Amino acid sequence: MRLFLLGIMLAISTVVLSAQTRPLIGKVVDENDEGLIGATVKVEGTTQATATDVEGQYTVAVKTGSKVTLTISYIGYKTVAVEVGPDQNNIVTKMEVNSNVMDEVVVIGYGTAKKQSLTSSVETISGDELIRIPAMNVDQTLAGQVAGLGVMSTTGDPSSAKEATMSIRGNTGNPLLVIDGVPRLGTNTSDGEMRLSDLNPDDIQSISILKDAAAAAVYGARAANGVILVQTKRGQDSGRARVNFRGQFNLQEATYLPKFLDSYKFAELYNRAVENSGSDIYTPYDLSLLDSDPNVYGNSNMLDYLNKWGNSQRYSLSVSGGSKSVRYFISGGYTRTKGLYSNVSRDRYNYSAKLDADLIKGLTLSVDLTGSVSENKNSSYTTIDAAYNFSPLQVLTFTDGRLASIDGSNPLINVYGNGGYNKVNSDFHTVNAVLRYSIPKVDGLQIYLKGTVDLNHQNTTQYSKPVALYLYDQETGTTSVDPNTVYPKAKIKMEDRHQTINNKLVEAGISYDHTFGGKHSVTGLAVVNYQDYRNKYLTGRNDDLPGEFPEVIGNTSSGFLSGNEYYSERASLVGRATYGFDSRYFAEFSFRVDGSTRFAPENRWGFFPTVSASWVVSNEPFFKNISPEVMSFAKVRGSYGILGDDGNASDYDYLRKYIFAMNGGYPIGGIFGPGIITEAGSYPNPDLEWGKSKDFNIGLDLGFWNNRFSITGEYFERRRSNMVMDAPAYLFPPSVGTGGSVPKVNIGEVLYRGWDISLKHLNTIGDFRYNVTVNVSRATDEVLDYGDESAYLPNLRRKGKSYSSKAMYEAAGLFQSYEEIAEWPVDQDGFGNTTLAPGDIKYIDQDGDGLLTRNDRIYVKNSSLPDLNFGVGIGAEWKGIYMNAQFQGVAGYNQLISELYTLENRSLQRFQDYHYTNSWTPENPHAEYPRVKFSSSSDNNRLESTFWVKKCNFLRLKALTLGYRFPSKMLSKAHISALDIALQGGNLFTVSSLHNMDPESLRGYPLQRTYGLTVNFGF
Repeated sequence: MRLFLLGIMLAISTVVLSAQTRPLIGKVVDENDEGLIGATVKVEGTTQATATDVEGQYTVAVKTGSKVTLTISYIGYKTVAVEVGPDQNNIVTKMEVNSNVMDEVVVIGYGTAKKQSLTSSVETISGDELIRIPAMNVDQTLAGQVAGLGVMSTTGDPSSAKEATMSIRGNTGNPLLVIDGVPRLGTNTSDGEMRLSDLNPDDIQSISILKDAAAAAVYGARAANGVILVQTKRGQDSGRARVNFRGQFNLQEATYLPKFLDSYKFAELYNRAVENSGSDIYTPYDLSLLDSDPNVYGNSNMLDYLNKWGNSQRYSLSVSGGSKSVRYFISGGYTRTKGLYSNVSRDRYNYSAKLDADLIKGLTLSVDLTGSVSENKNSSYTTIDAAYNFSPLQVLTFTDGRLASIDGSNPLINVYGNGGYNKVNSDFHTVNAVLRYSIPKVDGLQIYLKGTVDLNHQNTTQYSKPVALYLYDQETGTTSVDPNTVYPKAKIKMEDRHQTINNKLVEAGISYDHTFGGKHSVTGLAVVNYQDYRNKYLTGRNDDLPGEFPEVIGNTSSGFLSGNEYYSERASLVGRATYGFDSRYFAEFSFRVDGSTRFAPENRWGFFPTVSASWVVSNEPFFKNISPEVMSFAKVRGSYGILGDDGNASDYDYLRKYIFAMNGGYPIGGIFGPGIITEAGSYPNPDLEWGKSKDFNIGLDLGFWNNRFSITGEYFERRRSNMVMDAPAYLFPPSVGTGGSVPKVNIGEVLYRGWDISLKHLNTIGDFRYNVTVNVSRATDEVLDYGDESAYLPNLRRKGKSYSSKAMYEAAGLFQSYEEIAEWPVDQDGFGNTTLAPGDIKYIDQDGDGLLTRNDRIYVKNSSLPDLNFGVGIGAEWKGIYMNAQFQGVAGYNQLISELYTLENRSLQRFQDYHYTNSWTPENPHAEYPRVKFSSSSDNNRLESTFWVKKCNFLRLKALTLGYRFPSKMLSKAHISALDIALQGGNLFTVSSLHNMDPESLRGYPLQRTYGLTVNFGF
């Protein structure tokens, strides 16, 4: 009976509740009246909220007989408030593209902030912008996208695991990489920690570049070179599961391949070198025989054997969704890149599982499981090096198809990949848990506890085995095995390195964010954290493997074993407080207290504060007289701060270190007794302390035409002092007794300065929408003090030069005659210039003693970091058809590129076409390169000098995309929320002042030009 009455009461209450609410039906569309999937619809003053479906439709419960206000928001569109009458239904809301970039919310250190209220220098790029670049790795997608961020790709080898070189505002060190709030070692490390290239681009929500001290200070000493802050995607309160798939396939070819000579031209050039050395080797008769017998006279071009086309593919699948109380994001990805040459590849698997759960009111638990598993593989010998080092006169394969023995070797072994491999297997796994609690009855007060554990493992294997090569008998016309190329004379070798890296982070913080009286906004943050990093490795090697077990090290008398373990700890206290008045005036103070085990206890702790402020002029009453169609936004901001730097210090540099020598011993009674001995390691410096970086930044943000056009300009100075570096030789000469291992010291002062400019324009004209972005940044550096003013000759002092300078001789062109050599006042060869000839390089005598010595060198900038970086982005869309183009360019980029085509000890080296046409001869006196000759490494023309410093400026079309986005009306019938198909190209053309090689990769593994197809759909 009681159950029956309870059922009646529940039924009545349900009817009553139903009578109090009604379903409100509506639809959200874009500027083209296409339904917007995933727009958030909230009922103001209640907890009612929902998300639109694949057709942009929604249903939400509202109070019967009352007027309500709906707040509708969608990324990239202006948030709108819609008033709905008590009897209204079937509401259609048209969203407007948000061109006001100042309304953007950007991710900063330990939080977020509106761009309008920022007092520091932060640039943000969205994940959608990254995936427009048809690159497999995230680091390569950033080139040319952000003012102040320089990105240079020095290799196109997918197996090298080497990331692009990144620099923020000209800093020579690597920026700090922070992924989802967890600091990593850096952006270009190979120490077994997760890097940008290990991330799935489709999982990234945004990347923020923290450029000045005010933005980076909360990350302390490791942020002295700037910060790259990565925020990955999380689940949203969408009310339903969303599935998204992206597939990408690219074909790849080299942006530049060397143009090698055929055997005839090679022999002619070789003769020219020999003639310049006083003899002749290839007679006209010899040259006539080059085509007579391919088993004796080669005409090989290594590039003919190389697989000149590579390919890459990436597939990503994600599922996300949730309710108001539980949200989730799950993704998986696979990326494979096959290099231009055989046996060069990289495979990477990514996974991510994230859960956000509201346990009770105000208490949220977030748990993340993320990671990647990869394998990088290549030949045991670099194929591109083989192409440069083998002569076309050498026979590579005989007419019977067998590989020729060239002094026991053959570069095709590496091309075919049957002589062994180098392989790196990496596993990166991260567990991250955050517990957040909003304090009741104190609006805006929140505390959190965070724990992160990294479990990383890396296994490196080098395996080489003999390959049978053959010799040709010219008399019999037959081939036979070269016994030196087969087992047991040729050995099977293997080396294994196992490395384990564990990283733990524990963090607790409290934050406050509240606005008083509608005008006074106050935020505060305090964080304490502790990070423990441990790295352990063990290496085993066997130089004589038994043939029956070729890939197992096994037991051996010729083996080698080594290992090490090291760890570091870091504890920090972070604080930040901001105040804003009436959305016009903003001020911020932040600090970080860092402790590092790299310094002695008395020098271990450092305090690093920053202050910043901004004035939003456009929010002043007097600014209302200016039409927003003319100027709609204006803000001035500035910052000053001090950052610490311990990046060049090693753990325990303040202590004397010792090394256990496994193969050492002591003489006892005149007889050597082998054993383990202890050797002195690096020399200690107990007074070593934090380096300092004092940063100043001033910026101006302007918006015009209702913010459809915006300009940001900044000027910065960074003064680094008390720098941690190896002691110069004049401070610790060998007589001091350091054993050749000088200590780290605090010395030197360097000034970095420059400017950044960003221009953005976004507009919609009917169905046509377009955007243009331009960014330009310039950064230079100057050594103010290196402590060597009295130690060296004036020309060898670093003061006034770039910190990236290199000592070299100053060239004065080429000698044109023996008369000019006889009259030259500098003895360059120590023999009265009797070994020199026309076509050799002449040098300046800096100290005036008439001799060319090391004291005649000068410091010249030689850096992989250009002075000027710029980028241009263009995008357009019309009725679903869209186009995006991204250009990257650099200037003030000079590299020392020494030509080693002078032949050392008569060894053969691979000449290229420009050596043949542009080397000095009496008939070509204005050639770009010296005469070709046999020489030694100390030859006059092989000295490092300004002659070999080449301008490498370039402009590159980094990416071009042309695609079509299908309308939602067409897709909704198939229950598909999104579908677009795009053709993509990368590195499509390059204009460079360097005409005979790629300006980024130079003579290394070439960068690739890509042609690809991308498909993206969701449901």
